[in-house]
Amino acid sequence: MSEEKWRYASRPRPFWPWLLGFALVLCAVGAAGLAVLWGALERYEAATPEAAILRSVKAVQDDDLKEEDVPEAMLPGRFATASQYLEEARALLEGMPANRDSLRFVHKGKSDGAELYVVVDEEDGRAEFLLFPEEDGWQAWPRVQALSTVTIRAPQSVTLTVDGRPLEQSELSETTAVPGFEALGETAPQECVWQVEGLLEQPEVTAQSEAGDCRVEWKMPLNAVVTVEPDTEDTVALQDFFDRTARVYARYVSADASFAELKGSLVPDTEFYNSLRTFDSSWYVSHDSTAFEDFSVSELQSFGPDAAAGTVRFTYMVYKEGLRPRSYASVYRMYAVRDGGGWKLLDLQVQ
Repeated sequence: MSEEKWRYASRPRPFWPWLLGFALVLCAVGAAGLAVLWGALERYEAATPEAAILRSVKAVQDDDLKEEDVPEAMLPGRFATASQYLEEARALLEGMPANRDSLRFVHKGKSDGAELYVVVDEEDGRAEFLLFPEEDGWQAWPRVQALSTVTIRAPQSVTLTVDGRPLEQSELSETTAVPGFEALGETAPQECVWQVEGLLEQPEVTAQSEAGDCRVEWKMPLNAVVTVEPDTEDTVALQDFFDRTARVYARYVSADASFAELKGSLVPDTEFYNSLRTFDSSWYVSHDSTAFEDFSVSELQSFGPDAAAGTVRFTYMVYKEGLRPRSYASVYRMYAVRDGGGWKLLDLQVQ
């Protein structure tokens, strides 16, 4: 070995490459550790109830959910549909920020087998969420508000469906005598009161009856009344009966007709019958003659094969020589039952 090579080989090697290498190794290990820690933190964050709620808010607002995604537990009743639920959820969460810093999350405990959270935004808008555990965290669903109980009144002979589904016995609240027919006792036609819960929107109510065509009217929000129109033959007969009987009744009250003229149209031995038999018409204003104007029969209803009601409207004119005519706007609600081949008046209520 030459003297130059010997001198180079015996020269001490610098230490900094080793230090640099060690530092690079430490950096690599630290970066890997940070990456693992960051991933763990992200997984932890994604598994929190708050993150699940934020995902739910965004999914609803972006219309990313399908009807088949909606769990049965989120439908408040058997008549509610997934489509209705999603529509209500979108309305509920409209404008709510899907931002953790803009919301407050309050855990309210358990409800319906899930964890209940109330979420409040900066403008005090609030929504409830039910959280169900999953393998890697939580699945959150907004809880929508069902309507108040929907009440449906209908004659007992009517078959009802709500949104295409027949009502069940559990939804029958009570059965009572149809108003106006209580005098018949146990044989009185019955009216059913149905109460339907768990609806997300006012339902479509349909009714069928062998007695005639049915009509469904919403008297006020969430309160429906079903009426049955008499068939053509009974309609003609009832219009004629109510017309004749109302005229005789009005003339009897004003002392222009006798009880003998009226009683043939009445169901005998009832409270109404007895009250008319002893009716004192001496109080009625003295007059020479009477007449009817604007007479009409309407609102015919069937309550089975042998019971019906109708409304009679007219103006009763009373004349006396030397005085101006007096007019009395009158409205009678009349209740009739079939007697043999005709009809008899069971009750009459002046409205």
